[in-house]
Amino acid sequence: MTSKPSSSFEIELKALLTKDQYERLRRELPHTMRVVDEDVVHTIRYRPGNVRLRFSGKMQEFVTKSGDPTKICSKEIVIPLESREQLDAFAESLAVLNFKPDPSWITHKQEFETQHKGRIYLISLQHIEKFAYILEVEIMCDTDESDKHELALRSIIKSLVCEPIDPRDFSDRIKQYIKENKDT
Repeated sequence: MTSKPSSSFEIELKALLTKDQYERLRRELPHTMRVVDEDVVHTIRYRPGNVRLRFSGKMQEFVTKSGDPTKICSKEIVIPLESREQLDAFAESLAVLNFKPDPSWITHKQEFETQHKGRIYLISLQHIEKFAYILEVEIMCDTDESDKHELALRSIIKSLVCEPIDPRDFSDRIKQYIKENKDT
C-alpha cells in the first residue's frame, strides 16, 4: 500500500564528511541512535525549479522543493507512487513540459532518530556515489520553524564531531558535479 502525499517544511543542515568520518559514523550511530531506515536511492532532479523523481527497491516518489537552496528551510511536497510505471510516466510528462534532467545520482543512506531538547531529529548518513560523503540532520515541520531549530541542528552535527557546511558552498559543489557529469 502506498502512503499518502505529504507537504511540510524541511529544516536541515549538512556536513561534508571525509571517508574516515563517514566510516566512523557508520560504525557508531547504530549503537547510539535508533535506526529507522537503510536504502539505496536513485534520484533524478529536473529544472527549472527543483523537481525530483526518486526510487529504490522500497519506494518510488515524485518530490518538489521550493525555496532558495542556500537556505536551511524549504517547502517539500512528496507524492508516493505505486509503481515504477507511474514514475516513468512522470518522467515522460516532465520531458513533455520541457523540464531538463540534471545528471542522476545514487545515494547509499542510513537514517537514525535522535532526541535533542525533547524534539526528534532525523540523522541521515549518506554516500552519494561519485560526489561526497554527507551527514544530514533535519526536522520536518508544518511551518517554517528554522529559527527554532537551526541551533539544535548545529549542536547535533557538532556532537558527532563534524562541522556544518555553508549551504552556498554545498550548492556550488552540486553545480560542479552537474557540470562534470552533464553527459553521463
